[in-house]
Amino acid sequence: MEMREAVASLGRGNWQMKNFPRIFLLFHLLLLLLAVATAEARTKGYVAGNIRTLSGIPLSNAVIKVFLSAHPDRAPLVARSNHNGFFTLPVPNAGEYYLQVSHPRYQPVTTDNFFISAGQKISLDVVLREFFDYISNDEDPRNWELKTLMRSTSDRRLIFRNFPAGSQPEEAVPEYCFTRSGSMSIASDSSPHMGNYWAHPQASQTGVTSNFAWTEPLSRHSRIILSGQFDFGSASFWRLRNTYNYRPDNAHDYRISLGYGRLNINYLGSTSVLPQLLSGESQWHQPAVETLALGLKGSTRFMEYMTVKYGFDYSRLHYGASKSFFYPSLQILITPVEGWSIKAFSSSQRLTDTNSIVLPDGEILNLSEPTIITMVDNHVSMSQVRHAEISTQKTITQETTIEFAVYQDRAQGAGLPFLITTVTPLERKSQLVELGDDRSSQKGMRLIISRNFLDFLTGSIAYGYGTTVTIPDFGELASGGAPNGNFLRYTQMRYQHALTGRIDAIIPVTGTKLRATMRWYPGNPLTPIDWFSDRMDFGTRSTNFEIRQSLPLPEFIANTGQLQLFVDLRNILNQGKETITTADGEIILNANPRSLRFGLSLNF
Repeated sequence: MEMREAVASLGRGNWQMKNFPRIFLLFHLLLLLLAVATAEARTKGYVAGNIRTLSGIPLSNAVIKVFLSAHPDRAPLVARSNHNGFFTLPVPNAGEYYLQVSHPRYQPVTTDNFFISAGQKISLDVVLREFFDYISNDEDPRNWELKTLMRSTSDRRLIFRNFPAGSQPEEAVPEYCFTRSGSMSIASDSSPHMGNYWAHPQASQTGVTSNFAWTEPLSRHSRIILSGQFDFGSASFWRLRNTYNYRPDNAHDYRISLGYGRLNINYLGSTSVLPQLLSGESQWHQPAVETLALGLKGSTRFMEYMTVKYGFDYSRLHYGASKSFFYPSLQILITPVEGWSIKAFSSSQRLTDTNSIVLPDGEILNLSEPTIITMVDNHVSMSQVRHAEISTQKTITQETTIEFAVYQDRAQGAGLPFLITTVTPLERKSQLVELGDDRSSQKGMRLIISRNFLDFLTGSIAYGYGTTVTIPDFGELASGGAPNGNFLRYTQMRYQHALTGRIDAIIPVTGTKLRATMRWYPGNPLTPIDWFSDRMDFGTRSTNFEIRQSLPLPEFIANTGQLQLFVDLRNILNQGKETITTADGEIILNANPRSLRFGLSLNF
């Protein structure tokens, strides 16, 4: 299919949206009016923050107690930190409070008094020290002088150092005050050579990917976020996005962004891509696909029971011909009672570990684009997958949670790509098969049970049931010889079961994080169930292993950075690979090739 035909096909199947802009603007207006109507009803304040060790490792299950200073004998407000060390606790009345943080293996901390107004949010970053280090009485180089109050000239954070006996350094960030920060990661992906093939915005086949984000405050309520991604290897692309973020208060957040990207095709070192890329055409085509992206997003919290995130992305792609795409998104999160949450969302932007970056404050930035662009040799095509999901989560105990979700994916365009390798005595040839609209669309459900066994050991098990693409009869495929473009007639859409087990552990002495994930399917499907929730791109049947090691960096200009080394071993046993013997040779199907990904990330 030529590029123009692919774009036209996707355009014909895209949204019929003559009146959609009016509806979308009306929806935004209604949300703003509702926000104004409920603004006066917000009377509660909030205490939020992050609990971590001296080396910068987040601490889960730390107990946070908030006491009213005037009545310390009253029962405190209690919360626990999550797996990333974050916590949020509503305070019913304005007043002066203080905080106590405790953990079984760490010295407890008590903060100074602080005042909370109605609707105000106080953010605290608390550092805990292990009992062993506390008993050894080694001086902390970041706390030479007690009973001092220091103000940073770079980000206006207040660092309190006047605490009761046994307390540790603690930082307090003023309400809604943005600070200068940055994050960067560099990863090398080593996987089997698969020919001149890549799928964007998925990970590169054999290359080095660098993600970065830099935040610069413009005022206490606004900041600029410059983010981007560069990839060099068997395929090469880069993209930049500049975002203006305005947060007037804790309940509202608005963003507008503009981005540009370039996906190189005739890049340096390419040997198989011809200058005349599309066969049958005499016109010279530019050596890259250019993308222009515009995004508008907003978030509004109504009281503390419902949060609505809404927005749209406009994407314009140019390669010989130009085409525009419009991607609305909506997410509604409801917490009717404590321990229950209900979430419904619709989006085309898939979040993965490879195409995202975490800011120092814990916010995850998705760097990917909603349009999937695939290329193999002289073939370029585009696809869109719209994901819709409804889920509910229940906290059974402080250590156990259960989640149930139903989802549906609708694909438009050429569909998801799949690679087939044909081996004959004369040659070894790779062929891209695009599954099309019907075979790329999915629906199903998942059930996840998670439990914290110990402070340093957690686990989960997930059951999935949904549609996937399979080959019911390998014998028929073997007797047919090489596919020669008719591979799809051997495939079917079927409902499949899937089990995924995960164990997370932390070595207490070094703070090393380990994760082992095993995914099992009956049979050998070509596409995974619930593709949008597969953030690590584990794919189908596989055994995977992840290592994360955090290293503290020395304090510089009142900022302490953190370096993290990571190694990802995906599909260690090379499961899911099928080799089918034919009269002409062999057909190799491997939807989930074994790979090694390693690199480092830096937060500052």
